[in-house]
Amino acid sequence: MTTTMLDRVVRWNLDLDGDIYGDERERFRWYEGIVTAASVQLLVVPWAAVILVWTLGRPAVLPLAVMLAAFQLPMLLCTAYIRSRRVEVVQRRTRKRALASVLSGLPIVLFVLGAVYSYGSPGNRGMGGALIGALVGGSVAYGVVAWRTSRRRGRESAVIEDEDDVVTA
Repeated sequence: MTTTMLDRVVRWNLDLDGDIYGDERERFRWYEGIVTAASVQLLVVPWAAVILVWTLGRPAVLPLAVMLAAFQLPMLLCTAYIRSRRVEVVQRRTRKRALASVLSGLPIVLFVLGAVYSYGSPGNRGMGGALIGALVGGSVAYGVVAWRTSRRRGRESAVIEDEDDVVTA
């Protein structure tokens, strides 16, 4: 396996050969804390941007859009890193995951709607199109997630069947 720039960044950040995080037990606790902090930030920061764009209006749109984009970049890098390690990124569908997905995805939609509203005409004719776009986009996203989840279940059942065939043979 070739070492990529992302691999080097991850290795440097985790400080595997250093003492920033302590021993293995301490390192694990640090990782738990970092994941907890990231999970809370994934909810709080986009919702704060929604509140600010709807209360402050047009002057807040561009700086908040830049901040949200910069905020999402590490998550894209995380997903790329995990995929490069052949970890399944399509998670199992649970109520908790569905709630987390809605709470983390909805603020992006509400932010865009707030931006459209703040840049809109006096009659805000653009809001109707934006709402329709949000509904269509949400439907497509739901369909993609459902399709990927179905594919994952199919792969998992195939693996289980293969293991059963090996045991009985």
